[in-house]
Amino acid sequence: MRLAVSKTLGYRADLYCVDARSAKKVLKEKAVSILAIDYYLVGRDNGCDVLKWANTHHVLPNYVVVMERDRAKRLELINKLKVGGYRSGDNITFIKV
Repeated sequence: MRLAVSKTLGYRADLYCVDARSAKKVLKEKAVSILAIDYYLVGRDNGCDVLKWANTHHVLPNYVVVMERDRAKRLELINKLKVGGYRSGDNITFIKV
C-alpha cells in the first residue's frame, strides 16, 4: 500500500494523511510499501517528526519518496533518511540499504 503524508494531494497513493497523528496510526496498523512525505503537515508535527517516529518504531517502509519543494526543508527530510540508512540516486526516491 502507498501512503502519502502531505497537506496536498500531489502524489498518487492508496491512503492520504494530512497530519502526523493519522500517519503514525496508519504506519503502525497497515503494511505500507511506499511512503511519500512532505515536510509541512497540518498540526504542530512535521515530516521529519514522522520519519523519526517511524524509524524508531521500525515501521518505516523500504521505499520513501520526498515530495517537499522547499529546498531547506527537503534537505532536512533527506538527512533524516540518510541517517536512517536510506540511499538515493536522485534525492527524491530513497531505498533502505
